[in-house]
Amino acid sequence: MMRFLRIISAILCVVLLCSSFAACGEDYKDAFIYIDFDAKPANLDPQLASSDEELTVVRSLFDTLLRFDRAGNIVCSGADTFTKEGNVYTFELNKNLKWVDGNHVTAQDYVFAFRRAVDPETKAPFANSLFSIVNAKEINSGNKSVTELGVKAVDDYTLKIELQSADSEFEKVLTTAVTMPCNEEYFVSCKGKYGLTLDTTPSCGSYYIRQWLTETKFLIRLAKNLDYTGEFEANSMRIYFTCGQDNAIDMLSLDNTDLAYISNDEYSDIAAAGFKVVSVEDTCYTLFLSERMDPELRRAFLTSINSDTFKENLLPNQRVAETLYPEILSASGAAKTTDYITHDVASASGIFASKTLEGVIPEDISVKYPADTTALNVARSLAAHWQQTLSCFMNIEETPIYTIRDMLNSTYYDIIIIPFSAPTGTVSAYNKKLGFKDSTPAEISGQLFGDYRCYPLYYSSLNVAQGAKIQNLDEAMQGGIIDVSILIKMQ
Repeated sequence: MMRFLRIISAILCVVLLCSSFAACGEDYKDAFIYIDFDAKPANLDPQLASSDEELTVVRSLFDTLLRFDRAGNIVCSGADTFTKEGNVYTFELNKNLKWVDGNHVTAQDYVFAFRRAVDPETKAPFANSLFSIVNAKEINSGNKSVTELGVKAVDDYTLKIELQSADSEFEKVLTTAVTMPCNEEYFVSCKGKYGLTLDTTPSCGSYYIRQWLTETKFLIRLAKNLDYTGEFEANSMRIYFTCGQDNAIDMLSLDNTDLAYISNDEYSDIAAAGFKVVSVEDTCYTLFLSERMDPELRRAFLTSINSDTFKENLLPNQRVAETLYPEILSASGAAKTTDYITHDVASASGIFASKTLEGVIPEDISVKYPADTTALNVARSLAAHWQQTLSCFMNIEETPIYTIRDMLNSTYYDIIIIPFSAPTGTVSAYNKKLGFKDSTPAEISGQLFGDYRCYPLYYSSLNVAQGAKIQNLDEAMQGGIIDVSILIKMQ
């Protein structure tokens, strides 16, 4: 009898132990994850979202035809399968994917989304990433109707996309927000507020939006979409997005936040405090000289400098730029600065002296830079170098980034330092920021370097510090945007 009882007790212990392990193994599914942004997302309309913060939130709310998995592979998500014959893609959609109101996501929702994206009235910031689609560029230029776009619904769950030419980046584009579905009837019912309020922001993704505060404090609260049937089921029950909370080290140490977007200035201190920081090199700070400046004068300024002029100012997670394109883009064919601009201080000095005699040197030359510690120090080093080598005295002025961007477009400036970032990880979107819609990286580099218009200075990164309980952040940042459905928080 005693032997029998011992056997029963042993079996019960094993069962309880297994149950305990199982509970621990699933514990993370009830977790709440807190993420602190360094800027407030304002627009959750996928076709208009543009900042890292906005793109992170919409990634949680909407599905895309394709998506990055944890290994960095592009896989089906909103689509069950797809085929490609020549320049024609055919997608068979997930027939069980629904909007939070219970309506199915259909091929027509994708058709409307793509048409919105290229419609010039929408002013979608990443519209040009779709220009390889038949008639997309002509529609965006106002020369054709959106109904002529090469995106068609064959039936409710079959979508066909025809490209006018091969595009090696197109499948990556289909993982980005600008291609997320949009239900036309719901969009019209929002009366111009789509993606701008709690009540006008739909979802068909891993999460849906439950709370959005913008006045006394900023908060976006997401809840797990229990009816989601896609491939990226949420690993956590709630996601809380805040902005500009207290010191990141204190917040992480006290478990008041799980992930914090941090600046390059904060990087070393946070890493030294023992917190892991995941960085994605997505930005190139670039020196631009105005088109209005004499071409030979531009040549003098740029050939007088090289990386030795400013590299001592770079922070540990920054590096000297060799091309216009940061690492995340893998822009094949992009020329190196040194392919076109040869460092020659003696020649530069001679050119500048000649232009001084001609009287073409502008008065009160200024270098304008954004509010960034490295940019400030680099601007100081450049100004000091030009004073020493060219006898050119100039002012340096901190200037709001939006003003600097406006200056680049207007050419009414002397010299500016401007950051170009790639939040979608696509070359086409990045090229648009440089002022080009159709050219290749090689063509853009050749034109800008050949005209002595710009000089890439240094690469910088998007940095996210993580608390001790968070797992999978590296895998969740494939493509440069956090996919919060992949994150795990151990309890």
